[in-house]
Amino acid sequence: MAAYEWKENNACAATYKVLEGDKFLDQFEDADIPFAKASSVKLKTLRYYPKTTTNPQIIEVLSIEIARKFVTYVVKIFTVSKQNTEKSSAAIISEIAKVFADGSKTIKDLAEIVDSNVKFPDEA
Repeated sequence: MAAYEWKENNACAATYKVLEGDKFLDQFEDADIPFAKASSVKLKTLRYYPKTTTNPQIIEVLSIEIARKFVTYVVKIFTVSKQNTEKSSAAIISEIAKVFADGSKTIKDLAEIVDSNVKFPDEA
């Protein structure tokens, strides 16, 4: 399988905007992390990721919460439907939460999950 490419497509743009936007998750400032450099940013460097604990239960709870909010914003603002009809919304949120919980994952890894599970309005 080819490596996922970070580019100005809907999945990458939506992932970036929802994470960065002041009205959304506000996890970083675009002046600090421009779109072109965002793909390699580790999720553990974002604001939601706990800096004072390595407790996996706490990280899991925080990850599920941010995944719910993330999916809600992506769907509400950027999309009209799920692409992967074989998965429930809960399964997609769970998959995204696993990425958020793994601090070594990158913003590009998150966009790849979005791209495989979400259908954007301009995609047939």
